[in-house]
Amino acid sequence: MESSTLASFRESLLRACEGIFEPNAEQADAMTAYYALLVEWNERMNLTAVTAPEEAAQKHFADSLLAAKRLPHGAACIDVGTGAGFPGLPLLIVRPDLSMSLLDSLAKRLTFLQAVAKELGLSPKFLHERAEDAGRKAGERAAFDIVLSRAVAPMNVLCELTLPLLKIGGEALCFKGPAVREELLNAKRALKLLGGTVKEVEERPLPWGTRTIAVLQKTAATPAMYPRKAGTPAKTPL
Repeated sequence: MESSTLASFRESLLRACEGIFEPNAEQADAMTAYYALLVEWNERMNLTAVTAPEEAAQKHFADSLLAAKRLPHGAACIDVGTGAGFPGLPLLIVRPDLSMSLLDSLAKRLTFLQAVAKELGLSPKFLHERAEDAGRKAGERAAFDIVLSRAVAPMNVLCELTLPLLKIGGEALCFKGPAVREELLNAKRALKLLGGTVKEVEERPLPWGTRTIAVLQKTAATPAMYPRKAGTPAKTPL
């Protein structure tokens, strides 16, 4: 990739992160290297439609860092449906104290993320499975302080994919669009059944659009029958 493109990305990144979570020089270099790999790998596999330097800096990296100040020190985190690694990997770059698991059902995405992690000297855990399966597995069910999700599913489905993974008192940080409040209304039954509640809806106006994080808190143990088998939550939401 041309050095001018990388320089444009780095400049855009630093500008976009102002007032969100400003990376130091080493962290900005790491995210620039991540961006270069994203564009390179995207030529041979479909990782993202967003590759222009400024747009990627804003919509992938700065957006991911909106959660950086919310995460407790040393928190055990899992990024459900991580895709090209957002928000999990940028958060791990700026918050190396975190324990980060990256979950995705497609092995090729995890192969890309393994290459990025190796290049950057990061050590996340890679989970090749469906969230429904992880939520029933010993060592993953009720094992996390924080569940992250970005553009994964409507809230009534997302509750069943995230809440079983949380410890009681843990939080699901759901990166959502403008319809989140309507989605939360539709998720009331799911929240009640799964042991969760809405803690907060944070809206952040940014130059490239308003960003919203819905914060769910795990308040009670999820009944053993949830999550249901893979695919069922999306087909028959609670």
